[in-house]
Amino acid sequence: MKKVLGIFRGFPGLGRVVSGVSLLETLRDQYGCEIRMISYLQGNRYLESRGYVDLKEAVPMDYCSIGLVPTNKMGAFIHMTIKEFQPNVIVIDGEPLMIQSIKISHANVKVVVLLNPADVDNPANDKEAMDFFNSLYSLADIAIVHGLRTIAPLNQYRNYISVGTIIRAEILELLPKPKKNIYCLLGGGTVNVGHQFSESTIRIGELCLKLSAILSDYKMHIVCSSQNIYDALNENTIPPNTIMYNQILDSTRYYMDACLIITRSGRNTLSEIAYLGIPAISFVSGCTYRQYEQKQNIDCLANFNIVPASLDINPDTLKELCFQIIGRSFEKKKFVSGNQKALETILSL
Repeated sequence: MKKVLGIFRGFPGLGRVVSGVSLLETLRDQYGCEIRMISYLQGNRYLESRGYVDLKEAVPMDYCSIGLVPTNKMGAFIHMTIKEFQPNVIVIDGEPLMIQSIKISHANVKVVVLLNPADVDNPANDKEAMDFFNSLYSLADIAIVHGLRTIAPLNQYRNYISVGTIIRAEILELLPKPKKNIYCLLGGGTVNVGHQFSESTIRIGELCLKLSAILSDYKMHIVCSSQNIYDALNENTIPPNTIMYNQILDSTRYYMDACLIITRSGRNTLSEIAYLGIPAISFVSGCTYRQYEQKQNIDCLANFNIVPASLDINPDTLKELCFQIIGRSFEKKKFVSGNQKALETILSL
């Protein structure tokens, strides 16, 4: 039996967690692999929501803006886990420094790195930063770049594939039955992020509160996913047809009965919405680095069921945009996921 260890960065949201968790659970459920997973911050909240217990939590000294510091306590815990669990394969997402540390100390263990296309190619980021990240990511035995655009391999990578976004297994089986529910998904949380990211998230939530007051015939669900955003939005007047959530919700809950999704333009959520054919409005927001990536995501989905919106939009214009796409028929499953190719690649190791 193969043993697979997953190490996933747990902030600022869940973009580095959900795909990796789904891959490992599929390896366990369909291929008999023994799995373990390590994350922290919002990543642990997601693992808890899926029934995992006894999770190790990082402290502020354990991580920096790009992930875990290998030489502190969480890094030591990971190395201890590798020695005790003895995995055949380690799947890593969002932890460039841990890739380097693991390849130094456990050279014979195969390492798979999961990457966003923007990890490999993003002109909005500093060239020196991109050179640094690509240098560390290329230490892995294979890189699986999954997202909304195909990226040509860079020469320094040992092995490299570029596929569609890896979508959670439960999403692949859904057959939505829309009702008069609008879901505002504010991401997997806003932990360890800059002021601009938090403020733009709050702005989207406030727009949806005002929209809810106008669309009184619809039920508005605002999924904050983290307490700080929930608390900030609760300072506003909450319309009676609005439900706010401070925790991560099971995705099948909101995808099953949504007539419209309002969200920011992250890779994972947009890919799931495109796959399911649910009408959506997506905001491009955050720092320059994130905006560039999000704009690319929207451009790649120009022929799908998702329309862009600016944070400057007023509630009445947002209402008109909602009415333009609610109830429109979109073809399901035009989006091709990268799940099977990713699984085959990991199993080949």
